[in-house]
Amino acid sequence: MERRIAQRYDAGLLQEDLTKVLLVFPDKHETEAHVIDITSQGFKVSVPPEGVPTCMPHERETVEIYIEVIYLRVMCRCVHYVTDQNGNLIIGFYVFDPDDQVKLRMILDKID
Repeated sequence: MERRIAQRYDAGLLQEDLTKVLLVFPDKHETEAHVIDITSQGFKVSVPPEGVPTCMPHERETVEIYIEVIYLRVMCRCVHYVTDQNGNLIIGFYVFDPDDQVKLRMILDKID
């Protein structure tokens, strides 16, 4: 059984506007992504084929995630990525800043 410290929320539990995020890569390339699931410690997002950056992020590389509807910017580290059968890039991110984790926890606590 998979154990997690933080509760994971599927995108279906979120308001639709909270599932739309902007990724800002180290080279300043920006692309829109859709949240698949989220915890106070991380995100899993999907980037459509037309938004996939030409320079892929490396594991442990820092990427900014911007949730526009609540004006929240969170710094994350890329922990993994794969391309699904439809060409979407699926990226997992770890939120390493404890202050950002608290901000996300406060937002997610409102869902319960």
